[in-house]
Amino acid sequence: MGFLQDLFSGGANTLVDSVGKVLDNVVTTKEEKMQLENEIRKSEMQFQLDLKKLSLEEQQLIIGDISSARNREIQVQTSEHATKLAKNVSPILAFATTFLTMLFFYILVFKPNSISEDSKEIVLYILGVLSAILTQIYSYYFGSSAGSAAKSQTLAALKEK
Repeated sequence: MGFLQDLFSGGANTLVDSVGKVLDNVVTTKEEKMQLENEIRKSEMQFQLDLKKLSLEEQQLIIGDISSARNREIQVQTSEHATKLAKNVSPILAFATTFLTMLFFYILVFKPNSISEDSKEIVLYILGVLSAILTQIYSYYFGSSAGSAAKSQTLAALKEK
């Protein structure tokens, strides 16, 4: 219990110092120390590279998922066997969600007395859900902000350099 207590009560600094002293005893020459530092930097760089690769793979999966959804939508819209309902269900749902969201906003802003205090929280909850769905609808029909976020990160990285 003494080790854990030392570790969590400030003993971590002592532990790091001890490890550093052990490394200093094992690594005796400047060349060995430089080689050890280079290996540590190399490991850190490899870790960063692997992290970037995983991030890239994740983005490719997301883009592939979006692409397959768009291709499915194109197939339904261009199919001669699809019914009118199948072709129009997405736009109808998008329009209905947009209409309901705007209606709730209108009621909350211009007719707040028409909502009882008991049901006000329910209306606000439903409005929150509809607003989240509306954001997804706009992202689907008008594009997502993922490209914009990537551009912002690129510009920030260029500004730092």
